[in-house]
Amino acid sequence: MTSHWTITKDLIDGDAVGVSGPQGSTLTIEGIKAHPGATRFRLKDDDGEVYYEGILVGGEGFEPLDDFGMPNAGCSSIELWEKARGAWRWCIL
Repeated sequence: MTSHWTITKDLIDGDAVGVSGPQGSTLTIEGIKAHPGATRFRLKDDDGEVYYEGILVGGEGFEPLDDFGMPNAGCSSIELWEKARGAWRWCIL
């Protein structure tokens, strides 16, 4: 399944809220937020500081980091929210 993601919180300067991807995504921001398979994510730097939070649908889980977090702000890791555990799960560093 193709990924679709959107930034819902920018903890740096607020300018990235509403950024979504990947380019050519077939889901709107509202569609991503309302999707039954939506998962929360957060992007962090090397020091563990959270830069962005957002919502992801589909994919492998790394797309927001690869598409946006790394090139835009040097983010180096992504965590996905595990609803069943009620905790963040680290995915990559």
